[in-house]
Amino acid sequence: MRETLKSPIVDNPSFQQLSRAYKTLVSDWNTRINLVSSRNVHNLLTELIEQSVQPLISQDLPAGSALLDVGSGAGLPAFPLKFARPDISLTLLEPRRMKWLFLRRVIEDLQLSNSEAFRTRLEDLISHPDWQHAYDLVTTRGTGRAADLFPWMEPLVKPGGSLWFYKGPTARRESRELQALTLHPVKMLELGENFNLIVVKI
Repeated sequence: MRETLKSPIVDNPSFQQLSRAYKTLVSDWNTRINLVSSRNVHNLLTELIEQSVQPLISQDLPAGSALLDVGSGAGLPAFPLKFARPDISLTLLEPRRMKWLFLRRVIEDLQLSNSEAFRTRLEDLISHPDWQHAYDLVTTRGTGRAADLFPWMEPLVKPGGSLWFYKGPTARRESRELQALTLHPVKMLELGENFNLIVVKI
């Protein structure tokens, strides 16, 4: 792993081992279902894991936080965040059956405590009282426009919590669209080439 993963922010001694085991599972399942691009899977996953944890350098995530990841797919950024911060509780949402099964397999094989995956859509949770204002952090990557997702995600965040939208080159435009939707503070962090994070503080 490269510089980000050597950051003092990632101080869990099991991080490297968990990341390697996770990459092996993704590579294996990627031959059956499309989890990530099939081109140079190992190097791609290294980059994606680094990007997943990079916000921890500048963004506060209190001990014992509850994290909800929406449209989890291959489990990015959720699993690397859990590897870096084993104290957090992790909930993953994935409506597609095979990807949901993959997420469950990762949780089981890597023995990730306080982690669970649900086969459901975000839209099905918004009216459920057990999910409202239940999470300190809600994350998503590659699931659609931030402005479209925000009205469904915002009710799930605790007061004082945050939304993290992992974005590519559309981040600047999408952050402006979000700011027009809400009075909550919205900021965009440029974390790398074509890699940005939109943060909404609730």
